[in-house]
Amino acid sequence: MRQLAMAIATVLAFAMISPAFAQPFADTPTNHWAYDAIAELAAKGLVEGYPDGTFKGDRAMTRYEMAMVVARLLARIESIQIPTPAPAAKPEVTGSDIQSIQRLVNEFRAELAAKNVRLTAVEEELNAMKAKLSNVRITGGLRFREELKQKNPNFDGAGVAPTLNGNPLTSTVSATTQIRGNRPRIGEKIGFDGSVAPDLHFILAVMSQTGDQTFNSSNTLTGSTQGSFGSIDSAFLDYKPPWLGGTTEIWLGRFGQDSPCGGGCYPLQFGPFGLLFNTGGDTWEDSTGDSGNNAADGLWVGVHLSGLADLQAQAVWVRIVGNTGSLSYPSGEDAYGVDANIQLMEGLRLGAYYVGNQIGNFGTSSSNFQPAGAPSILFHVYGPSGPSLNPATGRCPAVAGTGFTCPALGNGWGAYAQWDVMSGIHLDVEAAQWLDRVLGGTDSGYQANAAWDLSNVFHICCSLTVNTGYAYFGPNFYTPYGAAEIDINLFDYLYPGNAQGFTATASIKPVKDWTISAQYLTGNNVSNQMTITSWEAKVAYAWSANAKITFKYGDLTMGGVDQANTYKAEITYSF
Repeated sequence: MRQLAMAIATVLAFAMISPAFAQPFADTPTNHWAYDAIAELAAKGLVEGYPDGTFKGDRAMTRYEMAMVVARLLARIESIQIPTPAPAAKPEVTGSDIQSIQRLVNEFRAELAAKNVRLTAVEEELNAMKAKLSNVRITGGLRFREELKQKNPNFDGAGVAPTLNGNPLTSTVSATTQIRGNRPRIGEKIGFDGSVAPDLHFILAVMSQTGDQTFNSSNTLTGSTQGSFGSIDSAFLDYKPPWLGGTTEIWLGRFGQDSPCGGGCYPLQFGPFGLLFNTGGDTWEDSTGDSGNNAADGLWVGVHLSGLADLQAQAVWVRIVGNTGSLSYPSGEDAYGVDANIQLMEGLRLGAYYVGNQIGNFGTSSSNFQPAGAPSILFHVYGPSGPSLNPATGRCPAVAGTGFTCPALGNGWGAYAQWDVMSGIHLDVEAAQWLDRVLGGTDSGYQANAAWDLSNVFHICCSLTVNTGYAYFGPNFYTPYGAAEIDINLFDYLYPGNAQGFTATASIKPVKDWTISAQYLTGNNVSNQMTITSWEAKVAYAWSANAKITFKYGDLTMGGVDQANTYKAEITYSF
């Protein structure tokens, strides 16, 4: 039955090119829709009548006889040996052909069941073929999360407790002294991939997140965020010009962060970490207001020339879209860049990139284009959804009740290497420099990570993997669209730049459907040497296909004081 779909296509191909199959039942009655359906299938050579080629039209057929015809059709499909079709003879199979067979199966379900026809298997294959014939692919996901969170009392900008590092949002009062706040959240995402031709697709992703509740320093509910379903995360055309031999791909439209296509969809990223440009990272969302509406509207072009040192290049020009609270970033903030890498030898790639932006100065702090709390339109504000714990610096002053703000206008470059050292060991290294064109001056950052597939290296069980790394981001390395965040995979309180530290993650699958993993960070802020320790442990169980439940515990400590800890239970499903 697995070959049913191909069998139907093959039979239809042969039937449609053979005149001998035309009009085989001249005496077929027409007083029942089933006769029309069977006559159409017979014209394509899928069904047969009595030995003399008729349906004995001098009398009405019984339902049993009709069921016999359908049963013979299904039996014939099962027994067909499929030849390899020539490319020029590719069949034109339509959804109506599948619908006709499905309708016949439904009409004579009882009779077919009595004849021991395997209807379930037949319908599964019919549905599979129907999906293949469709030019629209639908994906999606659902996430429900329940959190119990403790955090220091200054996270809401109360400003009453002494500070550790000059940032009024970082408290010397331990989070463990605070009552836990409950935060239920639910998010939905749906994606569409529609094609009118093999080389032209339209990608659309809509999303929603509701029920995000928070508690203030007095441990009372301050409000909840209710979002209506339908926020456009991604919407763009994906075109591969056929006259360029498949070497070039063009995206035109909106590129978001959370498109549901199996783990991060269509991110715009330069280099393995995206220190200067990465729309799939936490910093990207934070720099555009953490609103769920953060996106980049514009053009992306990718080129792959396998005969030229396996050259892979990409170029992008996008308009930045996002907001801080009720205020939008200006229409006129554009980012652009180019990235290219080559294969130096088997398993080793070297690359470099350039990123810049333009920001139109449309007004003062009273303008709707001004991010709330920023000293001018040329600054971004970090922390709208959750106050930042980054220490304030001369270039990045604190914003009361929000976080801090840094210059956004600038440009920079980066270089990177990706190396498959040996089977089971992979190394990524990236370094970049950013020029602040608001206040002047440059700063740099770099990151390295080694991925160890220990089950592969030592030939042991349980899918044991380990990642070890180090990152350094200077105090003025606040890249507006990059992923220069020391704590990017853990708490969402540390924002770009001004941190360094060692990172480690480990994951193991001790038994089927169960995964145990942990992440750890130890480091400090560069400007004042404030210590940072962050870790998270989680257990995940895949309780059904594409569905799992995950339990997490995380803790963040700065200067020896517990700043936040969280318990999470999360159910996710994707299709």
